[in-house]
Amino acid sequence: DRFRSVSAGGNHSCGVREDGSVRCWGHDQDEQTTPPDGRFRSVSVGGGGRLSHSCGALEDGSVRCWGYDHFGQATPPRGPFQSVSAGDGHSCGVLEDSSVRCWGYDQHGQVTPPEGRFQSVSAGHGHSCGVLEDGSVRCWGVDSGAVRPPDGRFRSVSAGGDHSCGMLEDGSVRCWGYDQDGRATPPDGDFLSISAGGSHSCGVLEDGSVRCWGDDRHGQATPPDGRFLSVSAGWSHSCGVLESGSVSCWGDDWHGQATPPDGHFLSVSAGGAHSCGVLKGGSVRCWPDAWTILR
Repeated sequence: DRFRSVSAGGNHSCGVREDGSVRCWGHDQDEQTTPPDGRFRSVSVGGGGRLSHSCGALEDGSVRCWGYDHFGQATPPRGPFQSVSAGDGHSCGVLEDSSVRCWGYDQHGQVTPPEGRFQSVSAGHGHSCGVLEDGSVRCWGVDSGAVRPPDGRFRSVSAGGDHSCGMLEDGSVRCWGYDQDGRATPPDGDFLSISAGGSHSCGVLEDGSVRCWGDDRHGQATPPDGRFLSVSAGWSHSCGVLESGSVSCWGDDWHGQATPPDGHFLSVSAGGAHSCGVLKGGSVRCWPDAWTILR
């Protein structure tokens, strides 16, 4: 199998093949690894536990979801959509008219987005955030402070556990939400990309180095030296692709999720207790080895 992309979740992962089909693997108690047929542009894997589901955007603009659906998180509305993001118990997507629609668990308003014309949306643990066409950010859902973004013109936003981070047009990063361990206090610097994890965040700076901040109980906010192309913050570990094509991971390694294999990688995705990456030849490797079913 040759893959274009992969997304690692709490207890399962999915990838888009070169022919547009999706394949998933991992825990399947709610058929979260049984995707529908179709030609997909992208796939997004949601949180783990009993709320595990995935969603994908098809080439015709429709969205299909699968997995646990008790709250309707795997029953998307009609499109057409530009993009979709699966969170923990809910999902959101940007429609072709640039409005946002969300579906699933709504106890805290996480599937009740504001009006506006959006560029992108990111679904987190109990909240979601989106970048509007004017560059401002709006958030909705559980109000741990993660739904109160600062003013500014943003290029992107990433919703994490109970915090969120966004990259401004000048390359600086602003975060908001729960901040007892510093997860909403990013360092200064000119960033190229950011990724918000469960209780920490990481970003790639213009010089290729990676900086992380927040909960560091497992070392997930202490990245190694090196020049990186990308970084992905998981629940309690992180992984990044270096300019050499190798992958480096740091943080919680209880299951081996921070011990990547050798190889030339194009991308990496850090999930809950595992990680996956797409190799140069299009194959997918996951670690620990028990997750690698696609060699």
